[in-house]
Amino acid sequence: MSSRAETMQRAARDETPRLSTRGRNRTKLSTTVAAENFNFLETMVSTGRSDSIAEAVDLAIARLRQMENRSRLERATADYFDGLSPKAQAEEQALARQLYLSAGSVDFDLEP
Repeated sequence: MSSRAETMQRAARDETPRLSTRGRNRTKLSTTVAAENFNFLETMVSTGRSDSIAEAVDLAIARLRQMENRSRLERATADYFDGLSPKAQAEEQALARQLYLSAGSVDFDLEP
């Protein structure tokens, strides 16, 4: 194949839209949303933060799920520490103190 033909084929491939990993497993959803939410989704598309309204919805939901997961982890961690015996709490505090002191000597910018 000539170099020119290869270049044209490569250019045609580059113009073909690619499915994101989200695009492979999609379910149709038809709904209405508040005008300000729709404007937010359109802004995500127009600023290039997402390729489509559907992807913008996916991203927004993913962020919400991430925040909820973090909140659940925070509550579970707090419950764990609140449930420790005084002796176990003292051990945890001693470990935390040692970790804090040892981490002070690490230069994370120089770590591989």
